Amino acid sequence: MPRYKDAERETVMSETRRLLLAAATKEFAREGYAGANVNRISKAAGFAKGTIYNYFSSKRALMLALIDQISEAHLGFIVEQVQREKDPSRRLERFFGAGFAFISNYAAESRVMINTIYGPDAEFKRHMYQAYRPMFEFVGRDIISAGISQGVFRQVDPDATATLLMTIYLGTGSQVDENGRTWLDPRQVAAFALNALCKKEG
Repeated sequence: MPRYKDAERETVMSETRRLLLAAATKEFAREGYAGANVNRISKAAGFAKGTIYNYFSSKRALMLALIDQISEAHLGFIVEQVQREKDPSRRLERFFGAGFAFISNYAAESRVMINTIYGPDAEFKRHMYQAYRPMFEFVGRDIISAGISQGVFRQVDPDATATLLMTIYLGTGSQVDENGRTWLDPRQVAAFALNALCKKEG
């Protein structure tokens, strides 16, 4: 019986945490970190004031947890689609297509991500960089290095090139209209990158 109660308690706590993070995503996207209010977040999630402190020690801890959640979802979304392709050029096209789709489909999460990247808080930026390291590594390994080994891409430094591609992606992806749609077509951005990477005929 106690084991069942423990499992039930874990389920309730996990769901409460999920609801708090979902409410925090909307609050941080709308108000920014400085303007966000933890009591509003608790209320929006359907809980009493102060509930958030049962799960996160501070608003800052909540933001750090949110960065981790967004980066994990972002990476999973892109990897799942990129790995459908075998050809490195198609993988690069799929990377930008999936990346721009994530920004459009998950507008609040993307706004939090972009505001953090271009925001003033150094700790959040460092945490964001660490949280997104797996995506940098995925691009360098599964797209760039794969393209070089197959003779499709020029000999380049995979890590440095992955950083450049991520910078292009996050920079162009941050340019969105009021509905969260990116200004540029991902095919344009992919074509630009492929023009720089692919071996030239002759």
